Amino acid sequence: MKHTKLIAGIAGLSLTAAVTGVAVAAKGDPPPETAVVKQKFSLKMKPNRYIQDNMRFNRDVYTVKSGGTVKLVLNKPQEGPHTLSTVKQKDLPKTADEAFENCKACEALGEAHGADPNSEGPPKFQYVENGTGQNEPANLDRAGDSGITGPEKGDTVTFKVTAEAGKTLHFMCIIHPWMQAKLKVK
Repeated sequence: MKHTKLIAGIAGLSLTAAVTGVAVAAKGDPPPETAVVKQKFSLKMKPNRYIQDNMRFNRDVYTVKSGGTVKLVLNKPQEGPHTLSTVKQKDLPKTADEAFENCKACEALGEAHGADPNSEGPPKFQYVENGTGQNEPANLDRAGDSGITGPEKGDTVTFKVTAEAGKTLHFMCIIHPWMQAKLKVK
């Protein structure tokens, strides 16, 4: 329940982040300097039966050069706020219960952003680096790095990728924990 309240606090913001899309390098080409992760969104509803949310990142795997950048860009404000939050692979939710009620990584990163679960106000910190909130751009190199953007369409949050070549970072949106992908650093 705590995560649900935290999500409500963050979701009350009028900011939406769409993590931007990456150019895919052909085999043998150098990795791209910038990874841009985009979101996809569709919603279906049958009254008194179900709601189906197909919100996701547009790829499962992104590639970027070590020393390059990853951009989180506001795509469509009506789709709600999003984060790009790196977590350990074992901490990625695998069930609806883990996503909505027991997402410890979501709670920890929401708290690090300074989101108040009892308020609809904005979080105190736009960035989290290694689990600590800050308002300066964060590096992207380990679990516990996160960013949120908004409130205007086109707003961006840029991370410098300081992870070493060969590392794979797992990331998700802590507000919509089923949105999950990997970033391969080359």
